[in-house]
Amino acid sequence: MSPSTAALVGGYALAVPVTLFTPGFLRLWRRREPLLYAAAQGGAGLIVAGWVAKGNTPSALVNGAWLVGFGIAYAAEGRKRAALSPTGG
Repeated sequence: MSPSTAALVGGYALAVPVTLFTPGFLRLWRRREPLLYAAAQGGAGLIVAGWVAKGNTPSALVNGAWLVGFGIAYAAEGRKRAALSPTGG
């Protein structure tokens, strides 16, 4: 198995169970669990690296957009929740 294929297999194994299946995603989003977030983002990073190593730019761009977009959305939701909390953060 080539390193790029190993990166893709490892990345999808980390990211898909957390983000694709509803219970995993809801647990990540509602409970704000940092380890699940790190697994999803780390997996997405490996996926992007694997596609770049294979020379598949469109797939790398799509997965890179997920990596950045989900990170921004996760941070924005955290800020919104902190502002709405009774303790102020």
